[in-house]
Amino acid sequence: MANQIPVSSTLRIDFETGLNEKGALVFRRKSFSNIKVDATADQLFSTAVAIASVQNYPMGEVTRVDTYSLFG
Repeated sequence: MANQIPVSSTLRIDFETGLNEKGALVFRRKSFSNIKVDATADQLFSTAVAIASVQNYPMGEVTRVDTYSLFG
């Protein structure tokens, strides 16, 4: 059976920057790497809210991307 070890986490925040010519929302993404792999969802969301509070655009989606090393 394979096992996994967490290697890294990245926090991604999408900001709503306006509308395109067809009226669809346009997003700009900011990524923050070197996030502690044991950070909780509440901690990451609180961090995203704090970061968004000093940005020019409203926060859209917040995503966590985890990378694992697999071994057998």
